[in-house]
Amino acid sequence: MKNIFSDAISFDDLEMAEKVAQGNLKTFLEVFNSSPACMSITTLERRYIRVNKRFVEIYGFEEAEVVGRNARELGILDPEEHERVSNLILEKGRIKNETIKCRGKDGRIIYAISSIENLEINGERFLVSSFLDISPILQQQQLIEQQNKEMLESIRYAKLIQKAIFPTKAQLDAILTDSFVLLKPKHIVSGDFYWIKEHRDKIFIAACDCTGHGVPGAFISIIGNNLLSKCITDYGQTNPADILNQLNNEFQSANQKIIDRSYEIKDGMDIALCVIDKSNRIMEYAGAYNPIYQVKNGVLTKLATDKIPIHLFSKNTDKQFTSYQINIESGDSYYLFSDGYADQFGGEEGKKFTYRNFKELILSMQDLTMKEQRDVFNQTIEEWKIQSDEEQTDDILIVGFRVP
Repeated sequence: MKNIFSDAISFDDLEMAEKVAQGNLKTFLEVFNSSPACMSITTLERRYIRVNKRFVEIYGFEEAEVVGRNARELGILDPEEHERVSNLILEKGRIKNETIKCRGKDGRIIYAISSIENLEINGERFLVSSFLDISPILQQQQLIEQQNKEMLESIRYAKLIQKAIFPTKAQLDAILTDSFVLLKPKHIVSGDFYWIKEHRDKIFIAACDCTGHGVPGAFISIIGNNLLSKCITDYGQTNPADILNQLNNEFQSANQKIIDRSYEIKDGMDIALCVIDKSNRIMEYAGAYNPIYQVKNGVLTKLATDKIPIHLFSKNTDKQFTSYQINIESGDSYYLFSDGYADQFGGEEGKKFTYRNFKELILSMQDLTMKEQRDVFNQTIEEWKIQSDEEQTDDILIVGFRVP
């Protein structure tokens, strides 16, 4: 079959050409030829009658090469894709914004958004197809997806490093037998972390909430973890206030080493730190913003701490943390936590969980073991999120232990 719109028309095509010529095609052909989209006109059997200039540019076939042949014969569509498109047209009578995998004359893969409409001209039916080449967009998308994949792989690997640095649950259980940790990062890595160390008949345990979450928070958490251990092993600190003061100084010293002040790190962390003297049954504690909850004889008490920041950029080096001391008894329970749990949005009205509900939840399960309490904490906050289909707001950390 020859191009019915060309000057050279075979005898077999004459009748069809005459029918088309009787219609007013001037406006249509102007749009057809000047369209930025690839366009073609085919018979119902999908044999090409005419293609526009953009079609020639994208696919590399001259019009004379395609007229009378179909996309499968030309290799523009492989047999499976040709059959899929044919079935869509047969089923719906048209195609609208369908992604189709094509191939140029040079073998290059081309992805196109295609629409195919059924057109009647002087009683004769044709298929008018338009294709937008989205290959560059898909290539960019694939590049972004690959970059995201590599970034996620790096972050997941960073999670393994973070996990290797921080204490394990087995280490926590070995030091505090009736205890639990609930750590739920907002992202893959966490800015919240817990730290525990046993040194000279004393147990040091802390719950830390680094500024932000994700990768920046995770970096600060690693710094904080290392500095806490340094305060004990290198400086011999045992008093919780002295440890926090030293920690604050170490953070600011690290910031002063940054030469380019345009990259000054304005981060830090909130922390609750307990030092348990096992022999004398005494617990000393201190904190930067984070309080500690004590449950003794069924009564919950908030053990207040200082509202002094541990920040890399803090100028308040003259302000000192305060240590507090209490006697501990068998059966007393203590909870160290970040603000992620109480601040989590959810419930039927999409509101924060609140510290009031957090306290009531703690009191409601004092008959449970600490490990059982962890399960209740986890189930409660998950159900809270689901009720209003909320995403996690922040990193969540709760550390609980009961005095043996």
